[in-house]
Amino acid sequence: MTSGTAAAWRCSTTLVTSPSGNGHLGHEWGLAASCNGGARLPETEEEYVEFYQDRIVSSQSRQLLPLQEDLADWINKTLGLDCLTASNLLDMLDNGVVLCRLARVIQEKMQEAAHHGACKKPIPVISGRCFESAARRSFFARDNMDKFIQFCRKLGVHQHLLFESEDLVLHANPRNVLLCLMEVARIASLYNVEPPGLVQLEREIAEEESQHDSGLGMTAWHYDSKTLRHSSSTSVLGGGGGWVHRGVSPDHCTIGKSEKLRRATSETGPAPILRGASDGIPSDTTEDEWSRGSAEDPDFDDEQVGISLLDRKVQQATKEVQRHCHCLGSKCDKLKVNKVGEGRYSIAGRNVFIRLLKDTHMMVRVGGGWDTLEHFLMRHDPCQQLSRSVSFREKTRTTRISKRKSFCQ
Repeated sequence: MTSGTAAAWRCSTTLVTSPSGNGHLGHEWGLAASCNGGARLPETEEEYVEFYQDRIVSSQSRQLLPLQEDLADWINKTLGLDCLTASNLLDMLDNGVVLCRLARVIQEKMQEAAHHGACKKPIPVISGRCFESAARRSFFARDNMDKFIQFCRKLGVHQHLLFESEDLVLHANPRNVLLCLMEVARIASLYNVEPPGLVQLEREIAEEESQHDSGLGMTAWHYDSKTLRHSSSTSVLGGGGGWVHRGVSPDHCTIGKSEKLRRATSETGPAPILRGASDGIPSDTTEDEWSRGSAEDPDFDDEQVGISLLDRKVQQATKEVQRHCHCLGSKCDKLKVNKVGEGRYSIAGRNVFIRLLKDTHMMVRVGGGWDTLEHFLMRHDPCQQLSRSVSFREKTRTTRISKRKSFCQ
């Protein structure tokens, strides 16, 4: 692939402004606009490989944005600050001063809880002096960071969730830092510290699960996908945005009851869902299916009955993914999104909870963590998975042939 060819389709990367006003890099999926204003898509297998790699890197970066926003708001509220934002969070934390203050606040809250008999575990103490004027990337910044990491270990953060000093001091691994801070927030919320938005959503989901607990002790709920295909009462979203009603036969589910086991589940493991209406009783009006339509399908009616803000955003995200389909024919039904309850969906055969964070970010509950809906769809869309695997095989085959030719010469 020539550099000029790569630049042509790479220019389809644009700055997209989210509803919150934060700009982030996005891709115009489908017939993307090139630098010259024409339609340009990757053509060769090598272009597709590089295109998908760029999309994955960009998506992973956007995947961290909701966590950064949520943690910045949480630290601001906990410490009485107003200076932390998603964009400057790592810069404000990388000398360790704010984190040491956060540790002391958590320590004080735990001491209060112990005084009232609500804390039975040993109270972690951040030992030694915190260097308040530590310069970034200095020895003192690393010393502050090490004190906070030791505090996290005493607090009960699992070893696999702890980050290393360089991960934050040098911004070497932001993801590890954010996951560790989110776990700190989960533990601190047990001792009268107001939790971040994502932790509140986790509690809501846990309460919803416990209300419908069947007592079978499973950490994932499963349903027979054949029931979906052969059911007689499904509400299907048609290409024109209208609802076509069919019958749905009641199905059965098993519901998990152990939060500790669920949090131990791998992030990529099965995510829980619940079939039926919001009251836990299977309903013949609960299931709505949104399958991939053509890119020319009209937008959904704002007054459409039964469509919440979350439903609408999920539909729009599905449409964005469908524009990237390269299957033959005008329509492809490989990616299906089924609404099976309030905030519960089946996406390409995977059963998940989806929640709206700050009325902006669509977050998918996966195992013990969270993923953005955009990243989740990109990972599980059958069409994109097929394209990536085919591109990789073709690239490997081309490389081998080239090596053989050069060897023979």
